[in-house]
Amino acid sequence: MTAKARITAIDRFIKGLKEDNIYTDINACCVMAGWDSLAGALTPLKGAAPTNSGLSAYDRGVGITGDGTNYLNTNRGSSDDGLNDFHVGVYASSFSTGTENYLIGSLNNNATYNAVRLASNGRVYFYNRNGSSDFAPSVYSGCLASSRDSASDMGVLFEGATYQPSSASVGNVDNRDLYVLALNDRGTTVSVSDATASFYSIGSSLGSDPATGLAALDARVSTLMADLRAIEETGFDRDALAYIRAVEAADGAYLETDVKVAINNLVSGLKSDGLWESMASSCLLCGPRTLAGALVPLRGDAPTAYGFVDGDYDREGLAGDGTSYLDSNRANDAEPQDDNHNAIYLVAKESGQDGFEMGAGLSAGRNMINASVSNVFTRCRDATEINTGLSSVGSGVIGMSRSDSSGYTVRALGGEYSATAPSDGVASENVFVYCVNNAGSPAVISSSTLAFYSIGTSVDLAKLDTHISDYVTAIGAAL
Repeated sequence: MTAKARITAIDRFIKGLKEDNIYTDINACCVMAGWDSLAGALTPLKGAAPTNSGLSAYDRGVGITGDGTNYLNTNRGSSDDGLNDFHVGVYASSFSTGTENYLIGSLNNNATYNAVRLASNGRVYFYNRNGSSDFAPSVYSGCLASSRDSASDMGVLFEGATYQPSSASVGNVDNRDLYVLALNDRGTTVSVSDATASFYSIGSSLGSDPATGLAALDARVSTLMADLRAIEETGFDRDALAYIRAVEAADGAYLETDVKVAINNLVSGLKSDGLWESMASSCLLCGPRTLAGALVPLRGDAPTAYGFVDGDYDREGLAGDGTSYLDSNRANDAEPQDDNHNAIYLVAKESGQDGFEMGAGLSAGRNMINASVSNVFTRCRDATEINTGLSSVGSGVIGMSRSDSSGYTVRALGGEYSATAPSDGVASENVFVYCVNNAGSPAVISSSTLAFYSIGTSVDLAKLDTHISDYVTAIGAAL
C-alpha cells in the first residue's frame, strides 16, 4: 500500500509538471524524500545522478540533512543551461540562518553566482547569473527558487509568493557544477549547510513567464511533499496529527518521521490506558524543533513563557535558569479538590539549589513538586510538606496524584510513595512550572531541565511514567 501510494504521488507530480508546461524545463532533479533508503533518494527524476560526498542522515519524511561538512554534487554545470534561460530551486524541510551557508549553489569566475544562500544576518538571498534579491524568512521550510528568462530580470519564489526584481545577468563563463547543501566556489566547497533538503531542480527558465512557472513549481512540489509526508502518517491518531501540524506551524519547519511516530505512539498509548482525558493541560518540552514548538500544548491551553529564550531549548528539554518560568494557564482549582494530578519529566536537576519544579499556592490547598538536593518533596491539596524519601537524583517522571481526601500517591524516578495527608482545600492560582505561583508571582524558581509537564485529574502514575519515559527515549533516539 505504501509503495502504491508513493507511485501515485510521483505520477501526479510528473503529470502536473507536464500540464503546467514546465517539465521539459527541468534538466536535473531529485526527489529526496519518500523513499526507504538514501540510495532511493539520490535516484534522479531527471538528469544525471548526484554524487554524495558523505551525507548519511536521511529521513524519508523530510529528506537529507546536512552535517556542516558534506554535500551533494548535482553533476549539473551552471553553464549547461543558457545564460538568460535558467532556473535553480530547492525544497527545504528545515533550515536556519544563524550561520553563512547555502541550500544550493555555484560561483563561477569570481563573478557569477547561481544559488540560494542562507545568510548569517538572518536573510535568504537568491542569485541567478549573479542577480541577487534577499528576504527575511518567517518560516523555515518550503520551496525556494529563482528563474531567469532575460538579461535584465529574474523571478524569485519565496514563502509561496513570487517576485520579479530587476537584476541584470553578469555572465556565466566558467562552468561549475551546482552543489546541494553547500556552495561550489570555483571548485572549492564552502559554506556547507546543516539544513534538510527534500528536492532540487536545475534547468532552463520555467515556462514562458518566470513568475507563473515558479508558482507552478511551488504548487507541484509542495503538494508532492505533503503527499509523501501523509504516506508516513497513515493510521496516525487524529489528535496526534493535530498536535504535529500545530507544532510544525509554530516551528516553521517539518518534523522528522521518527519524531512524529514517537508523538503518535505517545498519544495512542495514553488513550489506550485511559490517561488522555485526565491530562487537562500538558506540554511536550522535548521533540519539537524550536521553543515555540515546544510551547504548543499537547492538551489544554498554551502556557505563557516568562524569560525563556530559544537557546534554553535543545529538543531534549527546556532548561531553567533560576529566573525563567511558565504559567500553565491552568487554574489549580480547575480540577476537584480530591481528583488531581501534577507531573513533570525531569531531565536534569538544578545544582545546589532548592527551587520548585511545579506549584500553585503558599497556603491551604497548595500543590507543589520539589526535586530537592537529594529527595523529592510534595504537597497535593494540603499544607503539609511531605518528604517522600524518593530520590531526586537522576532523570525521569516525578508526579503526584490524589483520588480521595485521605492521601495521595507520589512517583519519582521509578519509585513510589503513599502520602497520608488529608486534603484541606484547593488553591485557586494558576499552576506555574519551574516555580510556585504565590498569589500571581513566581516563587522559589528552579533551574532544572524539564521535558514534559501535565496537570489534570487523578491518573495511574506508573502508566503515565511508562508512556512519557518511552516518548523521551524515542526522541533521544530520533535526534
